[in-house]
Amino acid sequence: MSIEYEVKIQVEDLRDVEEKLRRLGAMLEDEVQESDFYIDLRPCKDLKSSDEALRVRISYSSKLSRYFSEITYKGPRLTPNMKVRKEITVGVDDGRKLLQIFRELGFRYYVIKKRRRIYRYGPYKIFLDEVPGLGRFIEIEVEGVENVDQFLKLMKKFLEMMKISERFITKSYLELFMERLKLIEGDLEALKVVDEEQG
Repeated sequence: MSIEYEVKIQVEDLRDVEEKLRRLGAMLEDEVQESDFYIDLRPCKDLKSSDEALRVRISYSSKLSRYFSEITYKGPRLTPNMKVRKEITVGVDDGRKLLQIFRELGFRYYVIKKRRRIYRYGPYKIFLDEVPGLGRFIEIEVEGVENVDQFLKLMKKFLEMMKISERFITKSYLELFMERLKLIEGDLEALKVVDEEQG
């Protein structure tokens, strides 16, 4: 088990952010196409009301020219203004077959697709995301931190170097879609703009 320390910020132009990262000396690690399948475990458990998530991710790595799959449990957020939460991730051989198992058991899932460029700068892992229907975002993780205070100190330093404001978003991309559509609380069935794949 580990604690994920991360912030998400919406931006207008990822090219400007990318240029700043290169000037800092950040290294481009990969460019990936990701499909995040959020599993709806109702009626067994309402993950939304408990602020938890179960996600199957299928990624295509441009660097390695191959697909990767994993399943991740995310616990309730531990802080109100940042994405600090328990996270458990396990790699799987075939994400599609895992989704088929959930489907055979009667569970639904909802998918968010994005294009992501991944940079590394010291303890920082920076994700530049383009999410169709939502916009452009930066997600920044700090690895090796032990508490929120240490995370905030390092994050503040990085954002000052990058000249990026601290307008943190704590919602997941799925929650942002739901918010944009002004859905009734908990009404995942109405979420038509997010692709529900059957294959």
